[in-house]
Amino acid sequence: MTYRHLPATAVFATLASLAVCTAAQAQEPQELFETECATCHTPAGTERAPGTRLLAQLTPRAIVASLEDGVMRAEGATLTPGQRIRLAEYLTRRSYEEQTLPESAFCADRAWTGMNPAAVSWTGFAGNLAGTGYQSPERAGLEAADVPNLELRWAFAFPGGTNMRTSPAVAGDAALVAGPFGEILALDLETGCVRWSFEADAMVRGAIVVGEGPGGRSTAWFVDARTSAYAIDLESGSLLWKERVGWHAVAYGTGSPALHDGRLFVPVSSLEVAMAGDPRYECCTSSGAVAALDAATGEVLWYHRVIPGYAEETGENGIGTMNWGPSGAAVWSSPTIDPARGLLYAGTGENLTHPVTESSDAILALDLETGELAWSFQATTGDAFNMACTQASFRENCPDPPGPDLDFGMAPMLVTRPDGKEILVAGQKSGTVWALDPDNDGALLWSTGVGKGSMLGGIHWGMATDGRYAYAPNADRQAVIVDVNPERERSPGLYALDLMTGEVVWSAPPPADTCGGRRACISSNSAGATAIDGVVFAGGLDGVIRAHSTIDGQVIWEFDTTQPVETVGGVPGRGGAIDGPGPVIAGGMLFTNSGYATFGQMPGNLLLAFGVR
Repeated sequence: MTYRHLPATAVFATLASLAVCTAAQAQEPQELFETECATCHTPAGTERAPGTRLLAQLTPRAIVASLEDGVMRAEGATLTPGQRIRLAEYLTRRSYEEQTLPESAFCADRAWTGMNPAAVSWTGFAGNLAGTGYQSPERAGLEAADVPNLELRWAFAFPGGTNMRTSPAVAGDAALVAGPFGEILALDLETGCVRWSFEADAMVRGAIVVGEGPGGRSTAWFVDARTSAYAIDLESGSLLWKERVGWHAVAYGTGSPALHDGRLFVPVSSLEVAMAGDPRYECCTSSGAVAALDAATGEVLWYHRVIPGYAEETGENGIGTMNWGPSGAAVWSSPTIDPARGLLYAGTGENLTHPVTESSDAILALDLETGELAWSFQATTGDAFNMACTQASFRENCPDPPGPDLDFGMAPMLVTRPDGKEILVAGQKSGTVWALDPDNDGALLWSTGVGKGSMLGGIHWGMATDGRYAYAPNADRQAVIVDVNPERERSPGLYALDLMTGEVVWSAPPPADTCGGRRACISSNSAGATAIDGVVFAGGLDGVIRAHSTIDGQVIWEFDTTQPVETVGGVPGRGGAIDGPGPVIAGGMLFTNSGYATFGQMPGNLLLAFGVR
């Protein structure tokens, strides 16, 4: 897919679309940037190759983290730690300091007895195994009448962060959150103070799942960017086990795991989509995957490669580098679990090279016990694309012809519609919402186009449903490589679709004057949505979270997350674009991220918690 899931930390998540910075270690930072990177990053840059003005808004820590663990980790490996820091300081014009949370951010009494798995009120990417983003009144603790009275309870700032993908798991009186640099924190629901912390080996991009683990312990599971899966004890934050899941050298962890019946299901993506921007890179050999692990031990029980077989040589590119295929079809998002049918559903990305496969841009149904493919539905054919295709030069690894990059980046939703029938609903970056029949091998029930779509969405991160309507945030960013919907107009906003017919019931475009000239502010909806009875919540790339009536889409409450706020422990914080997972609603509170610097958007480092006044 590609762009929505590039590494959280940074700049070089977007830097990867350009000519890759692989200069010799002897070069000084200014020379390194000017000779290897400036062509694509000056004077203004593009949505995927930002100019120096946008780079300067990021933090040195974010740039260094990307060189160590993100899209640029292969190039960063040729540099010493000191060189990475000096390059980050040159780009940001700020001194690098390893920022940590001050003692004032921690609770005075850090003791915590853990949680009762039966009392968990939100877990995983969309709150439940079905991926619906819906909270019942009992678990939400929030009714439609309460929403206009929501007020900020506390704001937590992650030092040095610029991209927020935190989706808290709420367990009893604590929220478990993953920060942008691999930190896992247990935050007190009342005050936001830190009870304990755990440091993963790399950034954690997905959500945390919680439940009963080894020895009956209350346990949290998550996956880091290097595809290492972890189980940690919730009482102490201590490690129970860790297991690397991805097989490929540049396998990448972007989606969230799902927990069911003693198994942890882990999606696997790849950094090759970015590395292909270097014409010297032999593109491409990776495949998306889903793995099943024993939740008690971490043992890999099965591993499903999305692309059958392995890539073979397909010829040399223009500078003599060998190309390979087929490749790609990454699983960027979280799997959806269907216990009744014994199936797991996953969306896939585009192929990175030719030849193309039937498993790209598709919804797959896998057997929960074996990982074998039960059926698949492919929405877009012939979609072969990588970052080389976005560059003015160094396009040698771009497939010929290039595809539109219109994959499924969201988890499919398994929902019971009003007549009692269960259906699968998934939104695609094409701007199309698809409804499939899980009882008939994924046969198409209906499809509805709500926007023009582009490589940045269309439907980007996710939707929500309350069993009556499906709520689709439509980004419709101006990033169209191949126009597969020439008859459609750009139409960003939030859409409600009737689950029976796919008919658009109402739409809510973003306010035309919402940005007011703010730099990097975009009037669009890209982040996932979340629903309770009567209300659907959606964050905007303008930094505003809005609550819409499910009756007609009217805004009944909103909050500008870019305004100055006081943070827990006084850590420097700023709000920005809202992108990534949808808001979390649990225990009478609403949680949302603020800040997302990738794709030319407003950076930020906040997690905001709201309650009813």
